[in-house]
Amino acid sequence: MTAAALNKFYASIVKGKNEEEIKNAYARYFDISYDTSDHHDLYTKRVLFEFKFGKNLTSIRTRSQILAQTMYYVRRLKFGDHPDKPIPAYLCLADQDYAILTETINWKTFYDDTKNKYDWDLAPSSPDKQLVQDIADSVTAKNIHVFNVSDETDFKVFSEKLSACLESQIGLELEDKKIISENNFEEVFNYWNSIFGPSVLNGLKTSRYFVCDIQKGNTMPVKGESKVVFQFGSGEAKVKKILFKDYEYFWRLYAKVTDIDTIRAILAKIDRLTDEAMRRFHGEFFTPVKFAKKGLEYLEKTIGKKWWASGEYRLWDMAAGTGNLEYHLPQDALKYCYLSTLYIEDIEHLNKLFPDSAVFQYDYLNDDIEHFNNSIGLKFPWKMPQKLRTDLENPNIKWIILINPPFATSQIAGTNHGDSKQGVSETKIRGMMHADKLGEVSRELFSQFIYRIKMEFEGKQAHLGLFSKIKYLNSNNDQNFRNDVFHYVFERGFIFSSVNFSGTSRTSQFPVGFLIWKLNEKKKIEEQEIIVDIFNEKVEKVGFKIIASENKTTHLSKWIDRPPAKIKFPPFGSAVGIKGENKDRRDRISEGFLASLMCKGNDFQNQNNTAFLSGPYVSAGAFSVTPINFEKAMVVHAARRIPKATWINDRDQFMSPRKELSSEFITDCTIWSLFSNSNNTAALKSVQYEGEVYQIHNNFFPYLLNEVKTWEITDSEIRLTMSNAKDTFVAQWLNGRDLSTESQKVITAGKELYRFYFANLNQIRTPKFKIETWDAGLWQIKQSLIDVEIGEQFLLNLKTANAEIKEKIYPQLIDYRIILG
Repeated sequence: MTAAALNKFYASIVKGKNEEEIKNAYARYFDISYDTSDHHDLYTKRVLFEFKFGKNLTSIRTRSQILAQTMYYVRRLKFGDHPDKPIPAYLCLADQDYAILTETINWKTFYDDTKNKYDWDLAPSSPDKQLVQDIADSVTAKNIHVFNVSDETDFKVFSEKLSACLESQIGLELEDKKIISENNFEEVFNYWNSIFGPSVLNGLKTSRYFVCDIQKGNTMPVKGESKVVFQFGSGEAKVKKILFKDYEYFWRLYAKVTDIDTIRAILAKIDRLTDEAMRRFHGEFFTPVKFAKKGLEYLEKTIGKKWWASGEYRLWDMAAGTGNLEYHLPQDALKYCYLSTLYIEDIEHLNKLFPDSAVFQYDYLNDDIEHFNNSIGLKFPWKMPQKLRTDLENPNIKWIILINPPFATSQIAGTNHGDSKQGVSETKIRGMMHADKLGEVSRELFSQFIYRIKMEFEGKQAHLGLFSKIKYLNSNNDQNFRNDVFHYVFERGFIFSSVNFSGTSRTSQFPVGFLIWKLNEKKKIEEQEIIVDIFNEKVEKVGFKIIASENKTTHLSKWIDRPPAKIKFPPFGSAVGIKGENKDRRDRISEGFLASLMCKGNDFQNQNNTAFLSGPYVSAGAFSVTPINFEKAMVVHAARRIPKATWINDRDQFMSPRKELSSEFITDCTIWSLFSNSNNTAALKSVQYEGEVYQIHNNFFPYLLNEVKTWEITDSEIRLTMSNAKDTFVAQWLNGRDLSTESQKVITAGKELYRFYFANLNQIRTPKFKIETWDAGLWQIKQSLIDVEIGEQFLLNLKTANAEIKEKIYPQLIDYRIILG
């Protein structure tokens, strides 16, 4: 490299402010073509790079952390889903000051980890702590040379070594090869087929050639003629023309399979490779195979490795559909599986996919129900296969119920797929649930499946592996279901986002859980600590979540008094919009009405349905704020609005405070609420509704009249409306109250905004926002200023000040146990 190039590299490194700029400097200097796919910082076939900024690689702990992160990438290359990428022979770790260059093979003990000592589910950026410690304790990590990039002599040595690594070609044999296993053979086949498929096409399936090729000794390349001899056994052989360079390259990447059990498992599943195009998807909630596979891993963690080997267990999926949940089960386990589903086309598919399993058509919510409710001993025919009935009667057999039940809800519930509300048929199970007085929950197919499972497996040794929404654990409507039906012992589980399901929305994500329950032990859900792992879309473990299952009597919605509403008043659909034409008008307010708090539901998915209005909300989910419940209303509003809603907390419930609230906390919540964007209170003049005329006052105007009258007011008609006015409830509530530093900043910033507004009324299009009186609402004031593009700095100052209170309130919401955090 020239001196000029070196100086340019040093200049880039010195100016670098993040790891991306460090990466760019290395890529330019060493002329590296970018490959940052699969979340690698920078990948080449010879060197895998990991760049950092502000890390001290001379620290054994720091470099061990980075090396551990890199082990995740190397392991995925060897065992995972990147079939066309070889394992680079070298690893390069670098920041702006130091660099490390090491041979990948030196770390094979760690990334191979055939005994699964480390948690490889974690995201690479948060590697297993034991892996980090073991690397730090290793002689290799302690003695590794750390190059000082800023030292010209040291950098020259590093530069020459790295350049040599990058420029060398892949040798005849890589030091470590990628593995073909039962878990990844489909991806490997797809890659193999893309290269060799066209060359082997004839009367045999390409998958047969693939299985032959991956076994050591079954194929023989003829180098000079670019041919490969495939020996299928029993004297059968085929010769195919395959370019030698392509064939040689593929088998430089991969090791041939020598384990007979792996070959047997692949052979058993190989037909799936060509049948997948036939898979049917009737709805949007079929479990993604990658998470179904993770569910099987969690079952093994719970029940034991190779639970099927003893012959004691049977698995039944009563809503098998296209078999996604069982797709990655080992072949040896399939003969112990019962797969039933409603649709005949699914049966045809399942029989092809799982020929060793007992597959049968069955309506779990209707078939054979008479046998559970037969007190007088009548004879009924069975639709259930005799083999399954015999196993169910055997007390020595242990059961795994693996299921993703459909989640339809309707006035009339039945067994259709999806979440459709209409045309879902009545079921016999629903009638039994009605008889047990389970109410609303009997409309849900999910609950109906669980209800029958409870009857079917009462007294049996059984584990329930359940893919579903998690509302059954914490929803208000599911309280009776938890009390009377679902009281099993939680074992382990995980959640992931609904966005992973085909056809679901990215803008309205919610958690889907796979939770394992022990059915032969009983315990109330509210008495258990339910902690689940969180997986991202790449199936990386990124944290854990506590699912609080509390009795609905402790919900925040039960904490606040909702006074009876009997006084007619114009109903609001928005800040200044009267919606008198709605059939469900809800046009009543309570005695002492100050505002209406729209407060639908009690969970995070309803966060946006939280706002103050100056009249009753036009639909369900609101109540009157009065002097009696005012402070609690302010806390409820702040608690529902301040936390950021995510897919992880989407079904979390807001809870009643677990201890007495401090006066400062109440005041801070009030100030934040009054100046938040969801305070949509307004003042409207002469509103006509059902033959009467109403003057709608803004009871949330925050400043005393005596002070406002001293301000410049450039609209004489609005000034005139103050003549006989009285101070608002909120202005009097705030008067003389002790304010925290943060609250005082908001009051001051708000006052500056209000004064600016009054001083510029002559520039504002007041009719557009129905501003006719002195007590205009904050929404009216903000929108009117934005409309004429003035007062930007005052608006920003108020927003900044209110954000400070928000940061202060949030951890207190957790401390009071109103939210989980």
